[in-house]
Amino acid sequence: MDTPEPAPRSRRGWVDWVTKLAGALTLGALGAGLGGWLAWQVSDDLPADRFALETVQPLVPGTRLHAPDRRHEPPFGYDPPYEGVQALLFGGDDYNGGYIVYHVDPPAQNVTGAIGVAREALVKDHYWKVDTRAPDLPGQAEGVTAVSRHLVVQVYQEGAGGLVLEIGRREPSVVAPLVALFGLVGFALGWVGMRRAMGSGRVAAGTAWAGVGFLAPCTLLTYAVVATMYLAPVTEPIASWDAYTGIGFRLLANIGVLLLLAATAVWFSDSRRRLPLP
Repeated sequence: MDTPEPAPRSRRGWVDWVTKLAGALTLGALGAGLGGWLAWQVSDDLPADRFALETVQPLVPGTRLHAPDRRHEPPFGYDPPYEGVQALLFGGDDYNGGYIVYHVDPPAQNVTGAIGVAREALVKDHYWKVDTRAPDLPGQAEGVTAVSRHLVVQVYQEGAGGLVLEIGRREPSVVAPLVALFGLVGFALGWVGMRRAMGSGRVAAGTAWAGVGFLAPCTLLTYAVVATMYLAPVTEPIASWDAYTGIGFRLLANIGVLLLLAATAVWFSDSRRRLPLP
């Protein structure tokens, strides 16, 4: 009976390299998400209603504002908020950053003028750094954005004639460094961990590859999110862990992480079994 020839060294090297890279990219994405989440925990609270009103009332002098139409308090979270087994296991939609919103309904022909008045008021107040807001969301034809040290104020058109005054948090300065740091640490751990899992037998290797596979959609989306985060203006904060919160994606991520932990446990058990007895 003929024995199969061993795979060429170059082919084995290529497979090993791809294997380690897959593990590195997977844990790198998890690390980037964790770093961003930790960094956002130091963000300031949203202003109280009184301060929020004092901030936006000068932007619409022709309208008397009262309480905000909506507050979404957490730095990032499901909107509307919900918890429990569904969110923990399966995730959900509408995972947004914190904000305070006032809705104003001027006549459609006055929306442009109202935005101009708001821009002029922000320019005169040296507390704010003003920039033109790109129409990046459906229904927003034009608008203006202003940033301070900790806050972002946006005035934009919504729908046919509605005007939105929105106050949000500015991205903390530690977000970008921690995303990069934790991402690099995760990349290194994934590279080493995948190499060791491949050397621990078929069970550890198969379990590790299964974990990488289940996490693949979140991994790919996370690198796209992080790239957007670094390229986007600071006025548009983005959660680096957003891919792991979506409905369906959360379940895949949970299964993938459990499989990676199982592969780690198998490797650890095999390593202890190989230790020489005292």
